[in-house]
Amino acid sequence: MSKTPPSKNLITVDGLVVDKLTGEAVKPSVFSTPADYQPSLHDCRSVDDFARYLKFVDRRKLPAHTLHPLRDEVDYARGIWCRRGIDCRITLPQQRLLETLHQLVVYRNVIFMTQAALAKVLGVDESNLMKKLKVLVGADMLRISTSRNGNIRTGEVKLVINPRFVFRGGDFTRDRYVEDWYCPVGYLHMGDLRPLNADECFAVAA
Repeated sequence: MSKTPPSKNLITVDGLVVDKLTGEAVKPSVFSTPADYQPSLHDCRSVDDFARYLKFVDRRKLPAHTLHPLRDEVDYARGIWCRRGIDCRITLPQQRLLETLHQLVVYRNVIFMTQAALAKVLGVDESNLMKKLKVLVGADMLRISTSRNGNIRTGEVKLVINPRFVFRGGDFTRDRYVEDWYCPVGYLHMGDLRPLNADECFAVAA
């Protein structure tokens, strides 16, 4: 059977589809509400931005979020120290802090929180929060953005964890993030050997 052709008497008025002969509102118009879209992870600047981004992520399809990658890296670093004498061990305070941050990661390797809430989770005063995280920042395991250095909303903080240790996503995506975390090959011939900062990492991988 052929479909009934659409009526030519329907018009859109104030966000409603109306029959111009009877005045009956038939249904809401597709133009009655603005179209929603997923923002870029790189463009998230607040807890609200990140929450809006996560609305488009089906976290049920993500692999299990376990501590195995982190503990494997801890064991690997200890093995390097034992076999080669190169001390690249992950200390116990670093491991405990990474495990705490692991619980806060909802997607990929990024955390958006208010500084007050993060300080409460870590059991420190808000004034000592950066000092607490310094043990990871100095070892390039963590990068921090705030309103002072990363255009983050005042009172909030964005944490980006080294994806080798903590990552919630597929292995292929994790490998890309690991590659982008460290210095790209293009920097070698310029003598500017440095890791990517948090915003550069997102720009390439997000």
